[in-house]
Amino acid sequence: MKKGFTLIELLVVITLIGILAIAVLSALNPIEQINKARDARKRADSSQVLKAVDRYFASNEKFPWNNYDDYNTSVDLEFGGTADLVGVGICGNGATTTALADGNGTGGCTEDGYLITTQELKSQFGKRDYFKDTALDADKLQVYKAAADPSVSVCFIPASKATRDTAGAVGTALKTLTFTGGYVSEIAECSVAPAADEWADPGTACFACIPEE
Repeated sequence: MKKGFTLIELLVVITLIGILAIAVLSALNPIEQINKARDARKRADSSQVLKAVDRYFASNEKFPWNNYDDYNTSVDLEFGGTADLVGVGICGNGATTTALADGNGTGGCTEDGYLITTQELKSQFGKRDYFKDTALDADKLQVYKAAADPSVSVCFIPASKATRDTAGAVGTALKTLTFTGGYVSEIAECSVAPAADEWADPGTACFACIPEE
């Protein structure tokens, strides 16, 4: 008498394999892993910008934006803007560009700002996606310093679901940024979770900020 699996046994095994495969894929979730990696890179870049600004201040007793009358000339005044803003000191002329059609150039700042010319940041930093003219507002880093406070914050909108799911929770590390005239004017705790479509708008999204409080 030949031994083998019955049709029902085969169906049970196939079903179990399918369930395990779905469980593994759900646990891995490649899109979520990509978003977590993207957040980790933004967190690292935000930390670099913050440290560069702090070093510049320690050496010059002023912030990069204090060099421009268009922003403010006092270290005590408020400052807010995206990291590609000329006053932040990464881009020297505020202009950004994409990679050239002939392959020459990688995009980014067309002129180095004070943080790069003083070697607080490497020149390659200005070639990151945040400084290309194709960068979306939701992908840019936000820099903010409150009035009469030397502390600077660098913030970004997180992409991973795990981080976004903490929005609105008690004690969340995520922040809400208030914009006045297109520039950051206040940072507060993210007390209300944004809807799915609100994460693409800096005015309604919640941010992860460096340093974390």
